[in-house]
Amino acid sequence: MLNTYFLLFYEYFKVGLFTIGGGYASLPFLYHMAENYDWFSIDELTQMIAVSGLTPGPIGLNMATFAGFKALGIFGSLVATVALVLPMMLITTQVFRFYLKFSESKCTKSILYVLRPTSCALISSVGLRLFYNLILEDDITFHQVDIAGLILFIVLFLMTFKLSRNPIIYMFIAGLIGVIVKFC
Repeated sequence: MLNTYFLLFYEYFKVGLFTIGGGYASLPFLYHMAENYDWFSIDELTQMIAVSGLTPGPIGLNMATFAGFKALGIFGSLVATVALVLPMMLITTQVFRFYLKFSESKCTKSILYVLRPTSCALISSVGLRLFYNLILEDDITFHQVDIAGLILFIVLFLMTFKLSRNPIIYMFIAGLIGVIVKFC
């Protein structure tokens, strides 16, 4: 049991150490955990992403807390959360000391220029994997796919570009419509 706590701490420490670009950039690490440990499944990872996006607070932190709870209960959520935050705190305090001194450096600007598309590629990669696992791998035929959910996704996705509103609003709308459809 103690080994599992250390392993949970180690995995989330890695997530905190190597995740650059926000909570969604942690998805490749979470996907890896879902494949290699019995802490949570791919389906539960999809649910974690949805719940973490709708709950207040940073998405990565919410996912770590939820995954830690799923893996080892309340103490597991504490371990995962601390492990995720600890490297960020250590790195941020050190980087802040040097950032003002080197912020106009060409090397610093080049590093930040490369990190943005890299984070985007990692997030896109996991999104495609989740889509594949959710839709294609289970041999779901088109008529079995939730057509209303697919239409809702397409409409809200297009609205994010057309109306340029905060995506959280559309997530809230989708959640509200999902609850109404489920219970009515």
